[in-house]
Order: sequence, then C-alpha cells, then structure tokens
Amino acid sequence: MPMTGWQRLPRIAFFLLGVIVTALCGIAQVFWYKIANEVFGLGVSYDTRPAWLRGILFLVTWLPALILALVVIGRVRRGRTYRPVAFVAGVACVYVLTLGSLLAGPAVNDYRHRATFDTSRWRGNARADPMYPARLTMIDDLLERRLLEGATRDSVAQLLGPRDSTAYFGDWELVYWLGPERGLIRIDSEWLVVAFGPDGRVTTARIVRD
Repeated sequence: MPMTGWQRLPRIAFFLLGVIVTALCGIAQVFWYKIANEVFGLGVSYDTRPAWLRGILFLVTWLPALILALVVIGRVRRGRTYRPVAFVAGVACVYVLTLGSLLAGPAVNDYRHRATFDTSRWRGNARADPMYPARLTMIDDLLERRLLEGATRDSVAQLLGPRDSTAYFGDWELVYWLGPERGLIRIDSEWLVVAFGPDGRVTTARIVRD
C-alpha cells in the first residue's frame, strides 16, 4: 500500500532532526573558540577552558548519539512514530556532504581561480591572494597550450623571465616558484621546472613540489 503524505511526515521530521542536530554540533565543535570569546566574551583558550565549558563540548560531541538512543527507546515503547533509521540517515547526510566538500572543494576552488597565461602578470606574480599567486592561476593554461614545447632558451626567458633563485631542484635548468601546492592540505609549494636538450630547446616542462 502506497505511503501517504501523513505517513511520510515522521520520517522526514526525524531525518531533518538528524541533519540539524549534527550540523549544529559540528559548527559548535569547529567554531567553539569564536563563539566563546567573540559572542560571549569569555576570554578563554583551549588550555584555560573552565570545566563547565569542557562539559558542554563533551555533550555536543555525543549529542547526536544521545538523541539516537532516545529515538530508539521511543521506537521500542511507542512504535513507528519514532524513526531511528531516518534520524541516522540525516546524521550520515551531514557527514557525506562534509566529506564531499572537503574532497571536491580544492578542485572546484582551483578551477575557479584559473586564468589565461599573460607574460607581464607571470613576471609580476602578484600575490593579492597569497594562496593563489598569479603564476599558480596561469600555469595550467601555460602547459595546456604547450607554449614551452620545443621553445629555445631565449624564447623561454622572454616568456617567463629569469629563473628564480632557489636551492631546490638543482638538476633542472630553469625553476619558477608558482605558489602553495593545490589540494586539501597546502603545506609545500608548487614549482615549474624546465629542462633543455642538446639543441637548446625545451624537452621537459612540468610542475613539481618541494
């Protein structure tokens, strides 16, 4: 027998409850420092948190599990009005969306910052956005258009300017710093390295990380 709208209502309500509770708990755990200090003016750090604040954060961590236990008890005692599976689905939905944004976010952010190669901007390498200097935004376009393929040393110098002074990658003839490495964890840097063949033309041009 098809499920009516009224029969679906408890399932939707418990799904939304799982989403809302989990999302709010996650926000509280991530931004507790700002909430405590900027909203309530407590002036605390991680090490100076009072016992009551640590207790609240502990409760926030386990609140979805506590509510799930109450929903399961309600299901056992009062029947199908309580929907533990729908609640768990709501909790899982938040985790899936969060994980998806963490994994896909860097790629989307990188694509959003891409720009067409321009020699003057490359040489200046403006860093108005320190996480995406000009070179980092243009490197994919430079390589995809094969502007360095088979180029002479003089042509590369005119296009990219002199090599950067660095102790890294001594085996490569030209090295250019691009910016912080792209991806989820941006600790190292990305560099463009260029090698020439015996005829003085580019044989390899690729991105490396230090």
